[in-house]
Amino acid sequence: MRAALLLLPYALAATALATETPTAPSTDTVTAEAPQPGACPAPRGPGRGAWSTRTLPETAERAAAKAALESWAFPEISAEAEANRQGIRTDGLLIIHKGELVYERYGRGFTAETPHLTWSVSKTYTATLTGIAVQRGLLSLDDSICEHITPTSPTHCETTVKDLLEFGSGTLWKESYESSPPTTSSVVAMLYGQGHEDVVAFATAQPRRAPPGSFFQYSSGDTNVLSGVVGAALTPVGGDQFPWTLLFEPMGDTSAVWERDTKGTYIGSSYVYATPRDMARLGMLWLDDGCYAGERWLPEGWVAASSVVSETIQRGSYDREPGDTQGRQVWLNQPVYALGDAARPWPGSPPDYYGAMGHWKQGILMVPSHDLVIVRTGDDRDGSFSWDLLAQHAIALVDPSAAPPAADPPPPPGLVAATNQIAEPLEFDTGLLRIAVNYGAKLGCSCAFVMNRDDAQCAAFVKASPDIVKVRYDREAKVAKATTFGLVRATASYRGPREGCTIDP
Repeated sequence: MRAALLLLPYALAATALATETPTAPSTDTVTAEAPQPGACPAPRGPGRGAWSTRTLPETAERAAAKAALESWAFPEISAEAEANRQGIRTDGLLIIHKGELVYERYGRGFTAETPHLTWSVSKTYTATLTGIAVQRGLLSLDDSICEHITPTSPTHCETTVKDLLEFGSGTLWKESYESSPPTTSSVVAMLYGQGHEDVVAFATAQPRRAPPGSFFQYSSGDTNVLSGVVGAALTPVGGDQFPWTLLFEPMGDTSAVWERDTKGTYIGSSYVYATPRDMARLGMLWLDDGCYAGERWLPEGWVAASSVVSETIQRGSYDREPGDTQGRQVWLNQPVYALGDAARPWPGSPPDYYGAMGHWKQGILMVPSHDLVIVRTGDDRDGSFSWDLLAQHAIALVDPSAAPPAADPPPPPGLVAATNQIAEPLEFDTGLLRIAVNYGAKLGCSCAFVMNRDDAQCAAFVKASPDIVKVRYDREAKVAKATTFGLVRATASYRGPREGCTIDP
């Protein structure tokens, strides 16, 4: 999604969580205590322990809903389709209703104990740590990044924490994946090209296309700069392992792996691995207004401000795909008419549906109006998967009688949509073979030693188009060695149960 013009002012209302009103005894006068500002809901979810499970009452409607969910999410796939990575390929699916686990299933050799690459779901983990830093008074949304880190170019000192949260740094960037030549992609250059050793230095060396806060463009570079800022703020109180001391361990998350670059920055855009059950813990934190087990972790109003259309998008200068709507490092089911949207991105799902979503269709999704968290991991690469259908199936399972959501109101009359300002093609000086071999070594190592997959499974996982990378695994030394045509070589090594893998210098 992409470009510039005037936006008409409009407000987006977040749907309130459904609540049950207790019935007061008829013989007494009961005075309800007003909720205190910032008060947390009663503790629920797993806390630091195991998930509480609940069996949904069996009805004919629910049986039909479950059968429809499973035939869609876990279809029979032919060997040819599997080899070509076609169709819906679900690795794990969890549904949490009212804080309890009501549905769980795994596929393609994954289990409840297998950490899964979450890709850009990692961005919401980074946003969560940002909120923790703000709640603790260690960071402010208005802070310049230069109060915490030293960018490559001093012009980036104009960028604030809020700009990064809203993908509003104004940096010239191209966030493209398999659909474009790898050598023209900023994110590929950062993760597998000349930027992989120091992602913050790479992202803050890029030129600007607009002043900070004035231009929206989804950017893994913005998130990795934010990760560097958050790391500088939280390391003094949480130590080098601050994601564990301040987030994962207090949540009871025992599976998380967060890989870093050579300089030690956590790759906040892309490299969190976790089991679906542990991913669901993050979903409960967001669903419960930034509270976990009855304690406030994120500032009051943080979730509400994060789950409406960002101010940066509303300013009307943008570079985006049609229907892509962001809050603060979460995707939203809200149309932005002034940017040319005709309806919600997922029109069959409630307007308050939002969440963390990653490449190849990983997700932690929240539906406050139905008190739902949905976690999905998979390996979908052909466009057949639908976030809209996922929400519809989950809602039908927990509430078969739920009415479909109302249609969006029509766009305001006379509205002239802003013009999408798509960046000119970029070119980075890392060659295709070097990018491919680094990609193969890095993902191969993580597949084998973080996700604990076998050689054949990892060969399918790292396979790209064109298929020019071959990876060999030394299981004893925990090393992956990749080659392209026998000409270019790279090695990635497993660093430990928290650090995962990095590309060797």
